[in-house]
Amino acid sequence: MSFIADTWGQTQRWLVHLKKDRMSLMLGILQPMILLTLVGPLLNHVANDADSIKALMQERFQTTDYLTFMFSGIAAFTILLNSILGGIPVVFDRETGFMDKVLASPVSRLSIVSARFLYVILYSLLQVALISVVAIALGVRPAAPLLAITALVTYGTLLCAGITVFSLALAFVFPHHSIFFAITGFLLTPLLVLSPTFVSLESMPTWMATVAWANPMTHAIEPIRAAFFAETWSEWLVPSRGLSALCLLVFDALCFAFAVRIIRRRLEG
Repeated sequence: MSFIADTWGQTQRWLVHLKKDRMSLMLGILQPMILLTLVGPLLNHVANDADSIKALMQERFQTTDYLTFMFSGIAAFTILLNSILGGIPVVFDRETGFMDKVLASPVSRLSIVSARFLYVILYSLLQVALISVVAIALGVRPAAPLLAITALVTYGTLLCAGITVFSLALAFVFPHHSIFFAITGFLLTPLLVLSPTFVSLESMPTWMATVAWANPMTHAIEPIRAAFFAETWSEWLVPSRGLSALCLLVFDALCFAFAVRIIRRRLEG
């Protein structure tokens, strides 16, 4: 019970921080929102501007609704952005000496990490919900809303979990926030570009599609995208959905194993 109480108590700390700094919630979704509100409608207009382009879009992407096609990638990118930067406050706590005070207090050391982990997942899903509202206003219409929401929450959480614990592990590895920002900033671009965020896997060069298949973003985007276009659960439930979930679970397990080894060594050292 002590661990659960400590985790919830420290999670409340982050929630209070969010309540006092609501601007960060909006700034955090600024980049995905720009892509959704400007790039999405622009490319959607281009795709439907001429019959030849429309036919090519149908052939390559299996749809002419590019805005809905891109939304799954934007949602996954929002989760990626939040989770990969989720360890930043921990780095600042270490820099300012606040982490030493927490470690000296009679709280579960594991709760320090679990509270931040829980907060990042809740925060990421909240931002995706806000972006979803904007997407609906722009014209995104899932064929089966309940299916789309279920897939978005399920695969989004699986993606968020692994990247968040990886970020938290890095927060205990690098002593300064400048190094942390440099590493995570370097990772963001290839994870975004080498994924089916803007184009389908089938439209990529063979080598790029192969690399993209190893990207956890791909295994979140593809099932979510399919859920937005599928009209029934039976249409959506194909073996590849289970394979994507399995790949994300394996990714999460590897990240958890890495994080446990790193964090335990730092907290007990």
